Amino acid sequence: ACKRLGSEITRDYENKDLVLVGLLKGCIPFLSDLAKHIELPLEVQYMIVSSYHGGTASSNEIQIKYDLEVPIKDRDILLVEDIIDTGQTIKAVKKLFETRGAKSR
Repeated sequence: ACKRLGSEITRDYENKDLVLVGLLKGCIPFLSDLAKHIELPLEVQYMIVSSYHGGTASSNEIQIKYDLEVPIKDRDILLVEDIIDTGQTIKAVKKLFETRGAKSR
């Protein structure tokens, strides 16, 4: 699956400034397998975000525990996550990337 997806990403992101952003900690096995099948120059960055704040139910606000180490303005971002339950975290991170001027998300 990662080989096929890597080929699709290679095709879709050709000639773009690609940053893979992994949401820690669960993304690491998937992201590392995926990245080796993407035949493009890319940068890997990580974030730790939480929408649970110590409970078991997702809130609508995210808390950034570890942020990106590089600016993403005018860069193409591919967000890599291992488990998506409500989608609220992904939606909030996408909005954050929009405010930071990412080209695509």
